[in-house]
This record gives sequence, structure tokens and C-alpha cells, in this order.
Amino acid sequence: MFVCYTLPALFSYFGVVDASESNIDDYVKAHFIPCSLFLLVMSTDFVTLRTVGGKILLMFFIGAIGVCIGGPISLWIGSILFPDQLLWEGRNATWRGMATLMANWLGGTANQLIVKEIHNVGDAAFAVMVTINVIFSGIWMAILLFIAKNQPIIDRFINADLKNAPIFIEDIKPSLDRRKRFLGLSLLILSLLFIFLFCHSFSEYISMILIDNFPILLQFNLGSTFFWSMFISTLLGLLLSMSYARHVFVKQVRFLSFFLLYFMIMNIGLNIEFTSFQSILYYFTVGLIWFFVHIIILFLFTLYFRLPIFYFAIASQCNIGGAASAPVVASAFNPNFASVAVLMAVLGYTWASFLASIIGHFMQYIHP
Repeated sequence: MFVCYTLPALFSYFGVVDASESNIDDYVKAHFIPCSLFLLVMSTDFVTLRTVGGKILLMFFIGAIGVCIGGPISLWIGSILFPDQLLWEGRNATWRGMATLMANWLGGTANQLIVKEIHNVGDAAFAVMVTINVIFSGIWMAILLFIAKNQPIIDRFINADLKNAPIFIEDIKPSLDRRKRFLGLSLLILSLLFIFLFCHSFSEYISMILIDNFPILLQFNLGSTFFWSMFISTLLGLLLSMSYARHVFVKQVRFLSFFLLYFMIMNIGLNIEFTSFQSILYYFTVGLIWFFVHIIILFLFTLYFRLPIFYFAIASQCNIGGAASAPVVASAFNPNFASVAVLMAVLGYTWASFLASIIGHFMQYIHP
């Protein structure tokens, strides 16, 4: 992701590519992002997730709560420590950028792009948050891999109850006859075509109705066309994840969704402003406080339940790292747990955009 973002930024900075006259942003926003989110949600096996075990799922949810709580707390501390260094107004306000980072830590890059559009986040604030995410995710993953190598020592140190053994499962693809495969493929194609061709127009219609009849909802961004586009995409993805469509071309669907994501990141990189990195140290400090709130809350519950340290590590990485790196950390503890980590990480895509947009709305009231 970092390469997809920085290379186009360098091309734009040195004049190799000029994106100032391009209208591709609107096209990406209206078509690519909803399709990518739909495919990611649809490819998640929610039925299998129920068999994982309550404790690992509970720790994953606690980690998400830590991210939600840590955002407002760290911004409040930042308003005390750096009242003049952080931006509080405009499209590059700190709370807007932090809302996108929260979406990434709760879900993934798709959610970060969604919240960027919902809250109309400036490219400068977004660039800083992308950088913070890459740095923190990389360092934290290295630390968790170190923990994996020393798991027995750490479990003894925290007095973990080793009877809390994991439940290993595999995301098994069922055998589909020709009729079921045709039905699943038809549902997938029709839904994808609807989202690509008509979702934006249908969302505009819903938005106009709400604006005309319920203007009070505008302050919560519920009159946003983009918000309803994301809502429809997520809902359709959830419905199809419980149908035969989930088992048709699963790997290809995920490949296409990530291809669309990387394309969108490259497009954003063309509009990056390098002047946005001048105050990155202050934003980095706020992000570090936020990160520690998430870690402390998750670790305290690990101690309270006397869980082995791998519960803490996998739950945290499924939030912070996402679907790409979570199975790597999980495999370091036990290779059989990789599929569970992928399922939990992708699960965050379903709620990350909505939680981050709502909490971001309330974070705008935090200022010096």
C-alpha cells in the first residue's frame, strides 16, 4: 500500500503526471469503492466465524472498542499538548484525518477511503494518516512476531491459563452442483452490475428524499449520497455472503477487490501535498497515544481472563493490521489459525465505515 501511494505522489511532485484536470476522483468514488467493499464483505464466511470460539471473537471486539475509545482520548490529549500545532478547522482538520485512520484500524483501506469521502477529508490530512498507519502497522507486526517466538515465556510471566486452547477451523469450500454454481454466479454478476451501474443513482435518490423530508439528518452525514452507496454495498455483500455466491470464485473476488483498492490508493497519491508532512511529529505523538490506549485495554482483558498471549496478539493484529497481515501473525503462533485471522480481519469491513464516521462526527467537537 505504501508503494502504491508514494510512487504516484513522487510522479505528481516531479511533474511526470498531472492529475489537476482529471475527473477520475468522482468516477472512483461513485463506482470503484462501492464495488470493492461489496466484494470484500461478500467473500467473508460469517457462518464459519460462529464456530471459532467466543473468547477470540470477544478479544477482537474488545480491540475494536479500544480503537474507538482511543481516538477521542488521544485527540483530547493532543488538544492540551499541541493546541497550536494541530489543525482544528477545514478539510485537513485533525479529527477528519483521525476518522479515516480509525476506519483503517477497525476495518481496512477500503473503509479508510470511504470515510475520507464521507467526511470530505483533505489530501494533506489523509497523507499523514496513511503514513502513520504504515509505520505503526509495520513496527507492531514486528513486535508481535517477536512475541510469537517467545510465547511460552510470556504465558508463564502473565500466568496464563493454558487450558484456553484455540479451536482450529478451515474455511472449507462446499461441493456445489451445476445448478447451485450457476445460481451463485448469477447472483454475484447481477449484484455487482447493479452496484457498478445503478448504486450511485439509487443512493442519490435516497439522499434527496432525506434532505427534503428529514433535514436534521444532514448533521450526521445521513444525507450523503456516498454514505448510502456504502450502506447498500455492505447490505448486499452481507446477504450474498450467506448464499451460494460466496463460494463462487472466492479467490478471484478478493483479488479484484484488492486491485480496485490499490488503484484508488494510487489515484489519491497523485494529489498528495508534501507540505502536509511538516507537522507529522505532532500527529505521530497523538497516534502513539491512541495506539497505547488500544494495547492497554486489550492487554488488561487478556490478564483478566488469563488468556494465552496469542489471543492478545491475533485480536490486535486483526484490528490494526487487517486481512493482509493478520494471517502472518496468526501463522507465527500456529499455522492452523491463519484462516480464522483472515475471517475476523475481514469481518471488520462490515462496521468500520459506520463506526468511524459516527465517532468522527463527535470528535469534531474536541478542540482547545
